[in-house]
Amino acid sequence: MPVADAAAITEDVALAVGLAEGAIGVRAVLDAVARLEPVSVRRLSRAVELPVPIVAAVCGELRKRFLVAEERPVQLTVQGRDFFARGALSLGRTRRCVPCSGSGSVPPPGLGRLRREIRRATEHAPPARLELDQCHCTFETKVRRVLALHEAGALVGRRILLLGDDDLTSVAIGVAVRELGDAGTVAGVAVVDVDPAVLAFARDQLGDTPFPIAFVEHDLRASLPPALRGAFDTVVTDPPYTLPAARLFLSRAAEALAGPGGDVFLCFGSRRPDAAYLLQQAVVESGFAIRQLVRDLNRYVGAGVLGGTSHLYHLTATSDVRRLVEGAYDGPLYTSET
Repeated sequence: MPVADAAAITEDVALAVGLAEGAIGVRAVLDAVARLEPVSVRRLSRAVELPVPIVAAVCGELRKRFLVAEERPVQLTVQGRDFFARGALSLGRTRRCVPCSGSGSVPPPGLGRLRREIRRATEHAPPARLELDQCHCTFETKVRRVLALHEAGALVGRRILLLGDDDLTSVAIGVAVRELGDAGTVAGVAVVDVDPAVLAFARDQLGDTPFPIAFVEHDLRASLPPALRGAFDTVVTDPPYTLPAARLFLSRAAEALAGPGGDVFLCFGSRRPDAAYLLQQAVVESGFAIRQLVRDLNRYVGAGVLGGTSHLYHLTATSDVRRLVEGAYDGPLYTSET
């Protein structure tokens, strides 16, 4: 097919789907299919940084045009390869890290008991409330988060705040300290959440922790209670899936930190390049520096829109740290609102 016709197809599909990225986004999906086929829609989503429903819609439109086969996983037809896979290199695929599930982070050996205890402590968590964009991460992700905090020097001796904790990272920290530490391992933990069921479950599981712990029912649309302002060295948060939520939670993290040098661990998994750009812009505007970005470290039970994963941003507060949202926030926050 002539180049002009191929360009016309990608433009037509982008228009049919309503794809903000336009023809470039459609071409990215096609290039990824050509490189990875046969490939699941979820894997495609991670490869092209677009939400799963959008990728599925693009593939559906390509099927209508006989460029993607009816068979699953996703693969090109002969005609599709002729149009969009010419010149592809036959290099094969880089081998995927099986122990780390592709995250690049392999837990050290000898943590079998810790992993079992974290699973046991969190397996009966309250059901996720979709209206709050809750989606529980896997127990292995909880282990990886504790390791990430520890390896960054943001756990031992630190005052730690969980801004939202339906993933029960606080419980994983409690289990790790109980199994492998002592009363001096963590200076203290506070859990802030709008969902009383999350707080009640975490309180029940952390009843015998050797460190001080507080549970605060609070809607982060409002500023933090005075006792939580400027009181923490480390903040961990996995906000709702929207950019307004990320900006708001970053502001509350800035409000909570004791000062420059404090650490924020932000989980965010939007599958759109513009969203990643705007998130990183908000990070810089807030006066945080990105120390590390671990792609797809977080794995979720469900979270189809995110391809089942999100990235972990390790941020450090600079001397210019500031709040982008001052006082109360009354704008859209959750996916259903935006």
